Amino acid sequence: MMVSQTDTSRSRQILADVIFELQNQSDDLRWFLTYDRLAELLEMKKEDCLRKLYQFRASKPQMSLSGGFHEIDGDLLIDFLEDILNLDDVPGDFLRGGVFFGERPLYELRESFKSLIQRTIENHKLDKELLLLLATATIDFDDAVDSYLMDKFELDFFINRAIYFFIESREIHAEYGAEEFLKEYLQALMPTKILNFRDITKEFRDRTYYELFGRIRSEKPKKKSKTKKINLEIEELLAFFNLDIDCTLNDLKKKFKELLKKYHPDINKNGEEMTKKIILKYNRLVILFKDK
Repeated sequence: MMVSQTDTSRSRQILADVIFELQNQSDDLRWFLTYDRLAELLEMKKEDCLRKLYQFRASKPQMSLSGGFHEIDGDLLIDFLEDILNLDDVPGDFLRGGVFFGERPLYELRESFKSLIQRTIENHKLDKELLLLLATATIDFDDAVDSYLMDKFELDFFINRAIYFFIESREIHAEYGAEEFLKEYLQALMPTKILNFRDITKEFRDRTYYELFGRIRSEKPKKKSKTKKINLEIEELLAFFNLDIDCTLNDLKKKFKELLKKYHPDINKNGEEMTKKIILKYNRLVILFKDK
């Protein structure tokens, strides 16, 4: 079916209104768009909007109807708007609006962050005397390299620089909490396999070891205690969400939404701190689930 230029322009204006609504609500990229308000913005009757939502849900088994879309449902809201408005690149509009970041741009941010660290360290003039001193003072060479790099570089510099380039290159409106959200996102991933600092700097570590000692360093045996520590952390996080060890990611997401519905500041004026805790614990548990 052909879509007229007038229809497209009107759809674009409606999309801009939705994003503007989210921008006005956004607090470090946390927002909640009720179905009633969405119907108003789409210029639809409430019952017509709900019918469309139920039809949409049939193709999205992970979606739960909870009175509206939270920021965690951003990908679902985008898909729904693309379907209703018959528009392309809605994810791009949300990205530039600074109200939601999908997995693809976040992946690009992670890769840019890793590349920035690797390029900077590669061009760094090695202080062999200092590194050798640190290496002789520690049992683990990686510990020595950690100390050396922390002495020479600020980790926050890499985080802030990567975020700056990410926001500037994509012309993202950062005034709605994007910078703080992305900073917390990268910091939360640093202890994980996704953005492990030692993995990112592995080539530098291997090269400097050879430069100092004239031989290739052997791989260290993996420690089992780390797995136990991760399992214990998972158990503690699951207990927070009142879930058992056999639960699925869908179970976790459902419980997450239930708690947000109860404590989100838009619903519970005293729930801001609890909401932050819920989001941080949820993000950490999702990462640990993927690593299991």
